[in-house]
Amino acid sequence: MSIVNKLVLRFKGTIIEEYPLKNEETTIGRKPNNTIEIDNLAVSSLHARVLQIGNKTILEDMGSTNGTLVNNKPVRKHVLQHGDIIGIGKHTLAFVDVNAKKIPNEAVEEIEDDMDKTMIISAKDREAMLSGGQKASDQMPLAAVQIITGIQVGKSFDLNASITSIGKGDICKIKVKGLTVGKQAAIITRRPNGYHIAYLEGFSKVKVNGTTIGSEPITLKDGAIIELADMKMEFFLKES
Repeated sequence: MSIVNKLVLRFKGTIIEEYPLKNEETTIGRKPNNTIEIDNLAVSSLHARVLQIGNKTILEDMGSTNGTLVNNKPVRKHVLQHGDIIGIGKHTLAFVDVNAKKIPNEAVEEIEDDMDKTMIISAKDREAMLSGGQKASDQMPLAAVQIITGIQVGKSFDLNASITSIGKGDICKIKVKGLTVGKQAAIITRRPNGYHIAYLEGFSKVKVNGTTIGSEPITLKDGAIIELADMKMEFFLKES
C-alpha cells in the first residue's frame, strides 16, 4: 500500500484526527457528508476542498461564509506546501507531504498561535485582503500574460489570483485548445516572492523561454515567453 499525503486536524493545539488524501477530491465542511466533518457553526456546510492534480495538492475555498486561511492569510485557491497550516473556523489542518522534510513543531505552534489571535475577521476586511488590499509590505507588482500567436493574439490576462490555470478545461482562465493539451496543463501561482509556473498534465509540455519545464515550479521573470501547444504568451509585470 502506497503512502499518501495527509491533513492533520487540530483544535486548540490538540490533534483530533489524521486524514490521508487518498482520493482526487477531499471535501471539508460542517455537514456529515464531507470527507472531513468539522461540526462548528463557524464552518460552512461545504467550506473548502482539497484537490490532487498530478503531483500538486490544491486547496480551494468553496465560497464559505467565514473564509479559509493558509498560514494566517485568506485564500481562495492555494497550492499546498509541506507544513502549511489551514485555518477553518477555530480548527486547523496541517498539510503533511510525506516526501518532504519535517518542519519543527514550534513552527506549527507559532503559526497556530498567530491564527488564534486573528481568527475573527469581517467579510469586508477579508474581501479587501483577497482583492489586494494588504499592507504595502505584503504587496507585489501585478503581472499579466499577453497572447502573441494564434487567433487570440493581443489578448491579455491579469494574474491577480493566487492560482491561474492554463489548459483546455472549463476551470482554466487561459484556454489552450488541442487534443494533447491537458485539462489543467499548467498553473501560474502568485506568491509573496513572485510568480511561478509549473506543468501539471497532458502530452503537450510547457516551455518557458524555449526550455521544457516540469512539475517543479520555476520563477517567471519579466518578458518570459510561455509556450503550450501552438500558443505563445508573454509574461510581463505591470506598472503599479
